[in-house]
Amino acid sequence: MPAGAPVPARRPTVRDVLRHREFRGLVVAQVASELGDHVARVALASLVLTRTESAFLAVLAFVASFVPAVFGSALLGALADRLPRKVVLLACDLARAVVVGVIALLAVDSTPVWLLLLLLLVAETFTAPFEAAHRAVVPDVLPDPRENIVGVGLLRTLYQADQVVGILAAGVVIVAVGERAGLVLDVASFGVSFVVLAVTLKWRPASARHGGEHQTLVSDFREGWRLVFDDPALKALVVLAWGAAVFLIAPEAVALAYARDDGAGPAVGAALMASLPAGAALGSFLISRLDPVRQVGLILPLAVSACAPLLLTSLAPAWYVALPLWFVAGASQGFMVPLMTTVNLMSPAALRGRVNGLAGAGFATVTATTFLLAGAMADLASPAVSVTVAAVIGLALVGAAHRTWPAGALRRAAQRVYASG
Repeated sequence: MPAGAPVPARRPTVRDVLRHREFRGLVVAQVASELGDHVARVALASLVLTRTESAFLAVLAFVASFVPAVFGSALLGALADRLPRKVVLLACDLARAVVVGVIALLAVDSTPVWLLLLLLLVAETFTAPFEAAHRAVVPDVLPDPRENIVGVGLLRTLYQADQVVGILAAGVVIVAVGERAGLVLDVASFGVSFVVLAVTLKWRPASARHGGEHQTLVSDFREGWRLVFDDPALKALVVLAWGAAVFLIAPEAVALAYARDDGAGPAVGAALMASLPAGAALGSFLISRLDPVRQVGLILPLAVSACAPLLLTSLAPAWYVALPLWFVAGASQGFMVPLMTTVNLMSPAALRGRVNGLAGAGFATVTATTFLLAGAMADLASPAVSVTVAAVIGLALVGAAHRTWPAGALRRAAQRVYASG
């Protein structure tokens, strides 16, 4: 290297970001609460499927966990800007623990399914502001952008790994001790998250500006909308994430029914559900090891490759063939790491909550719709047809995104937000 030449900055590693005590707290809290959530959702879906024998109604158990986010994320996400983010996180953990505890007490044969789903709607209403606050606080905890993308990569990897472990654990729990035990585990997970965040996360004042046009949650939503849709790069990333929900979600929505149609039991269904997040955990880990600007450049190609293996589900292969196909599709979902990180870093600190809330609301809308339509198509045709149609729609949506993809604007934005590394 020539004398006087700048020494390239060492790329941060997972070990580097885990040296931050606050970030370790966020990791532990996320793992605990998500494991409980995934066990509880599969347990409730299994309970509904057992009682009704309907894939569509079983899917409603999953949809109920996303519906509140359609409006809750859009409006309540701004609370992560208006209130101290630590307060939002702790209050939501406490509220969810109470409501899920009530669900666990009422999860008996004599309780109508609709009542359990209604209570789940109430519990999940508090998930929307929790997730917005959690995503918004990561840049506060990891202000270096290159550490931030490594941290988000780790959180995304663990999110997918939590699904795998939670879904597989749910299969064991359902067989061994029944669905109610899964709900009790969810309550305990919120308790762990509450304690860890209370101890490790520093107190920071609210980030939002006050006064004038920013006095209502609706005006906050409008400001977040303008910020996203007035910026070509932000808009492209957020809209792609919304469209990606179609092919990210459909296989999981019909996995239990796919296993049933193939003559297998709930444990195999849980394994099929886990195959996509297992692949996504690997994909998230691998892409997070690349240079951040290169990661951003891979977003669109990986979105295309996430759809391709799902097309082979049209052959209705046996579950042990579908499982590796879905795993490969999941591995391409690593594009969500640079997408989420770049959206967060491009957003002003005082507006991160509402931007994350808006992004979460759109994603939840497509997710809930996909769950419903995938479940209905699985009943009317077959789970294999449902997954195939989702893959075709996904390719069409990504193709449409490619026509207007602001490659230059995204490259400049990536170079700007990751420059300090």
